[in-house]
Amino acid sequence: MATSHTIRALLTVGVLGAALGGLLYSRYQHDIERARERIATGSRIAETPCGPVEYAVAGDGPPLLIVHGAGGGFDQGLDFGKHLAASGFRVIALSRFGYLRTPLPNDASAAAQADAHACLLDALNIRRAVVVGASAGAPSSMQFASRHPGRIAALVLL
Repeated sequence: MATSHTIRALLTVGVLGAALGGLLYSRYQHDIERARERIATGSRIAETPCGPVEYAVAGDGPPLLIVHGAGGGFDQGLDFGKHLAASGFRVIALSRFGYLRTPLPNDASAAAQADAHACLLDALNIRRAVVVGASAGAPSSMQFASRHPGRIAALVLL
């Protein structure tokens, strides 16, 4: 049988655990709200024959398309490309299928995504670009090089 000392200790641990859980949840909510604010601005939607594609542009100069990996969207590409934009490139950062405001189509294959990259470049009147495919963005970047060889100035896979 539990003593009153044990019961008080368990209640104290329970109250402290609930308080810590509430604090962590509050921090989580704050961080999520900041992330939502960050991605709610600074991007556009291109209506293309391949469907809507979210993108953002930074810098001036030769076009460089950044195809992000998992865990981000155009924001990840912009963050990765900020030094490239400052170094004289026109960084085009897109959100791949199913990320942020680019919808997930029925055919979300790497080949279909590569064609969407070409559709975005068409919408932006860009004939050729350097393509940087990071992590999960590498398969569609390789498909872009294969399917649209005249459109690629260089391919960088990370």
